Amino acid sequence: MRRFLVVALSVSALLAGGTVSAAASSAEAGSAPSAASHDGWVPEAIPPSYDAPAGLLCDFPVHWDVTVNQVRTKVVETYPDGKPKRQLATGALFLNVSNAATGASALVDASGSAVIEYGTDGSMVWHVVGPVIARLPAGSSNLPRGLYTIDGVYRIEFSATGFKTVTLVHGTVHNLCDDLG
Repeated sequence: MRRFLVVALSVSALLAGGTVSAAASSAEAGSAPSAASHDGWVPEAIPPSYDAPAGLLCDFPVHWDVTVNQVRTKVVETYPDGKPKRQLATGALFLNVSNAATGASALVDASGSAVIEYGTDGSMVWHVVGPVIARLPAGSSNLPRGLYTIDGVYRIEFSATGFKTVTLVHGTVHNLCDDLG
């Protein structure tokens, strides 16, 4: 089972609670990838829209539509049982994110690239360069509740229970709730 931060992370939409799209999103189960190209890269199926009720991420209801999804992933190392051990994720991912109550919106670039390492216990670590979007409900991360863009060079550790620890090497963390509220 793969999770991503829709953070979406173009290089692994696996981070903050979505599917591994190298792109990132809260930690939700990902669907099986489509057929690989001749070089092993697989398009990442990212749901075309997302809705969160008021209070989950922001004080208001959040909606987004994926406007561009060119995210692809490639497994570069597997465990003996065939499950992914290391995966690459990259590609353009843009979302129109809005406050569903007021209509205030922003176009968000979540086109980061990542190397994703999967633990045998369901944990994973994303080593990311570039922007992702992260859905972080209260208590799910070392960051407060919010809908974040994370950009720069950083890592996101997903525990086996889904807790996300974001560690910046060099970059920024911005809560979109502040812009849309």
